[in-house]
Amino acid sequence: MKQTLLYIAVSLATVACQRSSLHPTATRWEQLPIVAERGGDGEEALIVCHPEKMTDSIALPLSYFVEDLEIVRLENRDEAYVRGSSVRISDNYILVHSSRNVPFKLFDRKGRFLYTIGNSGNGRGNYGQVGDFQLDEKHGHIYLMPWNATELIVYNLQGHLLPPIPLNSPDERAWALPKATFHVDGERREVTVAVLPWTINPRMAWVQDYEGHVLRQLPYNPYQLTRDYSSELYHLHNMNAFEFSVLNFNPEREDTLFHYYPEENHLVPVFTLDFPDDRLQRHYHNELPRCFIGTLIGGMRETGFAQSESRDHVNFIVDKCTLRGGRYRVYNDFLGNTDVYWLKQSRNGYYTRNLSPQMLKTELEEALRRSDLTPAMRQKVSALSESIDIERDNNYLMIGKLRRNFRQL
Repeated sequence: MKQTLLYIAVSLATVACQRSSLHPTATRWEQLPIVAERGGDGEEALIVCHPEKMTDSIALPLSYFVEDLEIVRLENRDEAYVRGSSVRISDNYILVHSSRNVPFKLFDRKGRFLYTIGNSGNGRGNYGQVGDFQLDEKHGHIYLMPWNATELIVYNLQGHLLPPIPLNSPDERAWALPKATFHVDGERREVTVAVLPWTINPRMAWVQDYEGHVLRQLPYNPYQLTRDYSSELYHLHNMNAFEFSVLNFNPEREDTLFHYYPEENHLVPVFTLDFPDDRLQRHYHNELPRCFIGTLIGGMRETGFAQSESRDHVNFIVDKCTLRGGRYRVYNDFLGNTDVYWLKQSRNGYYTRNLSPQMLKTELEEALRRSDLTPAMRQKVSALSESIDIERDNNYLMIGKLRRNFRQL
């Protein structure tokens, strides 16, 4: 409980500081400066962004990124309760990962509880900490990649355990995959995997069959990193290609976002930051259909009796077509114009956010204190707020399908 309260307090402090440092100066994309350049022709020519040019800011409505926003109330049966963590969405299902102590829960798109998927623990088909996971409705499978995985755990959509998919080729030494990511192609019966490019790992990205045989692979060099568990690998699967990038905690390294094409075993760099001399800053970035979004990470400073991260993180956005960009924030024009969170974690073509009933009600009450709501919006927000039972309700999900082409501002 104390950890939860601390997390909420830190999150609110971060938001407050981000608000105070963000003064929108543009209301339209055309008013933002060009902050990047394209190094060649074609849709996948490398885009190089110059952070020192991202001096202007813009406030963008959530409807700029998503087609619509559903509010899904998850069923409140005892066995259905979840926590605020990762979600995967398909046409007819919702898969929620709560924590290492609470198993995965499968719901339909209306929020009706269907099945518990496995259990936490060390037995066959059980799991502790899970990194990446996939909901494959078309082929009726759920894939879980535990921390330091040697295999993918496989369930069907009725919660029954199926044979695992080994991630070690039978003709090589066994090795565990820390902080890896993957995507299963059920049509080809192939798995694409990417892992942090450490020299102790035999490869960085590869394609394998369901028996673990490596079909195509890329070596870790020239992208190798120092073995450091604070680094992270990101893959959101919002594009046709298998895109991934690395949050590198070595400040002397600039990161690049790549597209990996499994069929051709071809790696294409598509986005990077070019910092001025001696001003390199830790950073990470992700990809949405029409833009790149990312964060420049602030340094460490003392607050009270301990060190904590600076609250001077900068969120930035770069339009792929116009190469205009800058600092940004997003507000929820579907529901009260309050700040939007977790846009940078949009996955598999969906923006999702998992909220406790208390958190949602608090945000709705904040929205009702605003003076810029239309009567219709005020009624919508008020009705939802009044319907929330903080003591009994399960979590709520915000779900929006990402636009392939952004609407005009």
